[in-house]
Amino acid sequence: MAGIRDVADLAGVSKSTVSIVINGRSEERKIPKETQEKVLQAVKELNYQINLSAKRMRVPDTRKTIALYWTTDFRDIMLARFLKGVQQQIRKSQLSYDVIIYPYENNTLSKEDSLINVSSFHGALIANAGQEDLKFLSTLKPTVPIVLYNRVLENISSVYVDDGVIAREAFGLLKNKGKIAIVKAPHSFEGMKIRDNTLMKLLYENSQKYVELNVESNQSYDGYQIASQIDFETTSVIYTASDMIALGIMHYCYEQRIRIPEDIEILSIGNGLTHIDEFLSPSLSTIQIPIETMAAECLLMLNKQFQNPKLTHKEILPNITLRNSLKNN
Repeated sequence: MAGIRDVADLAGVSKSTVSIVINGRSEERKIPKETQEKVLQAVKELNYQINLSAKRMRVPDTRKTIALYWTTDFRDIMLARFLKGVQQQIRKSQLSYDVIIYPYENNTLSKEDSLINVSSFHGALIANAGQEDLKFLSTLKPTVPIVLYNRVLENISSVYVDDGVIAREAFGLLKNKGKIAIVKAPHSFEGMKIRDNTLMKLLYENSQKYVELNVESNQSYDGYQIASQIDFETTSVIYTASDMIALGIMHYCYEQRIRIPEDIEILSIGNGLTHIDEFLSPSLSTIQIPIETMAAECLLMLNKQFQNPKLTHKEILPNITLRNSLKNN
């Protein structure tokens, strides 16, 4: 791997000049444009990357750069909530942290060079990892602290909710309500499968009637489309995988003059629209994934690992919010 001396030799300048340029201080130090271009060209040719770990060894570094790996899929709406939790904790703890978002496609983390050859950040938060991502991470030997969001591996610290707990909470709210329509979204990670299978197992063991319906994606449009397949004459309550799906179902009910909760009740996992669930008509009952709280805990865990790289796993309980879409609340 190329070092700063190699860059200096190729550009025909001193090591200090290279350091000034790559640290963005060329203007204040009045480095000529021509010299800057030579240095940057040498950096490009040699594929030189700043070694932040070495930098910390040489100079006390109070400001840290945190990488946040987030998937480019339906969970983009959840990113704002996660960042809110992170930024609130940064301010609360008075941490000098910069957060850089690294978008990635689900199950492609193994192709992320920035994660394999770490040189541009001090620690990382990894969110929404799929099964292939987890296989890759299970063999990874991190050179910087890493915390997993809502996933659990033996070799990497994590903050998570127990999907079995979510299923049992849902069952407690749904039992004895008559026939249930379970609207399932594609299982983007193992926890969603655990959640659905555990709920259906509990319903079956308690002789509760239910029907499974599958949407193509976790979007409101898909909820609207699937609603036309629900037999509202025989179904008492709908359970959905997300409040995005629930929103589409509720709009369908509005158009068809199906009253909520008089004609049909609705319970949803709250993971995307929690800031407006309260203001829907009627307001939506949810088992909420506490994204902001989990994000803050991820950051606190990462911060502790800078001083003590101890493997830690922390479970966060879901929030039950009962509103007008369920009866007797």
